[in-house]
Amino acid sequence: MRELDFLFVYEHKVRELETLCLVKYELDRRGYKTEIRYIEDAENALAVKPFIHTKVLLVMACYDNHALAWQVKDYVTFDKIIDMQWENIVYPKDEDRADAFKNYKEIGRDVVRVSWGRQNERRMLQTAHMDPKKLKVIGHAGMDFLRYPLSRYYLGREELFAKYQIPTDKKVILFASPYYGDQLDEAYIADMCDRFGENWTDYYQFMCDSQIQVLDWIREICRKDENIFFIFRPHPGHPSKCALELEKECPNFKVISGESVKQWIVTCDKVYTGNSSVVVEAFFAKKMCQLLFPLPVTEGFELKLISDSAKICDYEGFKHSVYAEQEEFPTPLESIEEIYLVDWEKPSYIKFADMAEEVLRDDYYKLTPEQLKQCKPVYTGMTKWIKKLSRCDIIYKPYLKLLSMEGLQTGFLNRQREIRNQAYRIEQEHSHELTSEREMEEIRKRIDTALHE
Repeated sequence: MRELDFLFVYEHKVRELETLCLVKYELDRRGYKTEIRYIEDAENALAVKPFIHTKVLLVMACYDNHALAWQVKDYVTFDKIIDMQWENIVYPKDEDRADAFKNYKEIGRDVVRVSWGRQNERRMLQTAHMDPKKLKVIGHAGMDFLRYPLSRYYLGREELFAKYQIPTDKKVILFASPYYGDQLDEAYIADMCDRFGENWTDYYQFMCDSQIQVLDWIREICRKDENIFFIFRPHPGHPSKCALELEKECPNFKVISGESVKQWIVTCDKVYTGNSSVVVEAFFAKKMCQLLFPLPVTEGFELKLISDSAKICDYEGFKHSVYAEQEEFPTPLESIEEIYLVDWEKPSYIKFADMAEEVLRDDYYKLTPEQLKQCKPVYTGMTKWIKKLSRCDIIYKPYLKLLSMEGLQTGFLNRQREIRNQAYRIEQEHSHELTSEREMEEIRKRIDTALHE
């Protein structure tokens, strides 16, 4: 079994990977053994016994037992958990609702949790009733990429635009989509309603209708001015059919999912978004960003950060903004400071590494055997016995050989083959999220160059 100090598990590459590589870089520099793995890696899903033990497991979110079991499966054992809490900002209607999905239950109340700022800290203490010692307010380590010297990490304009065949002689504008695409199936929508209330369907309709309106505004600009080029970056994991249709229609409009949103923010001339924290990333990058709201937001879903901000609500306002030389930033500084710990002296990734060391060394953060039992997958019936027997190599190796004998057809073997095939299908569906060692090494080199050039 491989022994680690820290194991990072991620869900969305463009949202998480660069930041995880930055924190890993610092922990590696301090002499710790670390690794990063993708949630839907088939190797993880098909493990019948742990092949990694990590002292500290860092997960993308630990809402409850089920969410954690999905991430850890059977391939890893651990002593302590840090929740990266990539979704620090919640819908206002859930801020004070103790049973809200993102206010945590079960094992979710026992782990160490990262908080970007004071607003989330208050929610975790007052509504989720977390242990204050397990709540770590350290800012958002990803924002460190937007200030010197890590700002040198990103590709330059010419290199990035050449990579994606974007003209360098045009005004290039980013629209960072806050919308959940337009292709959600009924099961996904039902799950979101279970989490956030039945009126999430109204919010999804708001997003679909708003996306159509915003794309209509962009279409008008693209048709009238070939010297302006729009990049549409979909919300991670949520493709947009109508954006892809506009891409076919307008040569100066392109849908790009690759790279982190910060890479596009620092490179494009202007940035637009909607009900999203992208406006904060633009603030840290010292780049102008405006908020597009052609329709009023469904009650209870407009982020507090956005409620405090100025908005563009019609095409004429959008057109004026596109060509404006000088604009006011839409979000007040005090609203940003409330949600993000703005500290220009000490980078958040250093604070994160300090915190991770503290968690590693202090047994106060160690989960009890009862707590650890809660978050492991629960098997019943035949599956339970198969899992137990499979942990013995003398049985497992012949079992794998039998599975490989396609001519041998039994109900049991066929069901087991389908389980394995399903894991590989899921991995293939998410192949764009898988990260190679070579890719992570390239990120590490770019971080090292930016810090020490």
